[in-house]
This record gives sequence, C-alpha cells and structure tokens, in this order.
Amino acid sequence: MGERVLNEISQTGPSAEVSTTAAASLAQVWAIFVPIDLAQVFPRGSGPIPAVVGTSDQTGPWDVVGSARRVRLADGTSVREEILASDPCDGAPPSGGRAQFAYRVDGFTGPLSALTTAAFGEWTFVEAAPDRTEITWRYAFTPRSTLMAAPLSALIALFWRTYMRRGIENVRRLAEAG
Repeated sequence: MGERVLNEISQTGPSAEVSTTAAASLAQVWAIFVPIDLAQVFPRGSGPIPAVVGTSDQTGPWDVVGSARRVRLADGTSVREEILASDPCDGAPPSGGRAQFAYRVDGFTGPLSALTTAAFGEWTFVEAAPDRTEITWRYAFTPRSTLMAAPLSALIALFWRTYMRRGIENVRRLAEAG
C-alpha cells in the first residue's frame, strides 16, 4: 500500500484498532472480504452508531482504487466510501502472504457529521499459516474541529470499538464458512 494512505490514516485524529485470526486461507478470506455485504458485517448497531442496511451507487469493482459507494444506515442516514488502496486489485488473488485494503469515509449525513469530516479505514490480512489468516482493522477519524476531538474519542471508546469488534468477527465467521 502506498505511503500516502498510511500517512493519512496515522496522522488523522482519534482512532481504534481490532484484530482476529481466521481459520481460513488468505485467498479464501480475501475472496469473501472484497465483495462482502456490509449488512452482514454490521447487522447491529452499537449505541448511537446504526446498523448497515445496504449500499448503493457503487461506481466500480470493490477492489479498484477510486471506486466509491454510498453506505445506507438503519437510521436513514448514510456515508460515502471511496477506495484509496487495494493490494491485490482488479480481481487478482493475494500473493506474498499479504493483502491490504484502505478507504476513506466522508459525506456523513447523520449526527456524526457534527463531530467528523472524514474517517480512514485500513484492513490488513497476513497469512500466518496455510489455513490461518491474521486480520487487522484500523480506523481513524478526522475531527471537525479541535473541540470535537474529545467527544469523538469518547464515542470511539464507548461505542465504535464494539462496532468494530462485532464487524471483524463477522468477517472472520463469514470467511471461515467459505
């Protein structure tokens, strides 16, 4: 993944990271992850963070840099996601025991729009053994202002980490089910 994306993620505001290990090959995890239905990953909300009900307006394959889509949430709000990096891309299988995916979220239409202007997500997948893949998900928000950093940090601590843990475990479960 390009240094620009990693720098954007690491130099933004409040963040969180979760990880898990799937009893599945890297190729199997990646094949499930790229086209995954977000409503299966986030069927429940966490506090004020709503469940995902679907996506719309996708502009291209979900492993091609620049592709974007609107994520629709259970409370009627939405966000926009755009792929910043995907390795591999264009339908290719992972090679070298590693895969990465990074994206930007913006266009918040709900209450989060008062706290943040954007967020950056990064998923990394590392083959730990032939049928074991370590999955890590990092997420960082850009506060709307310095005054919003503290409430945003509290939201992450109280609700967002739980949302992430549930999501990454759903990805693991779906990958293991094949």
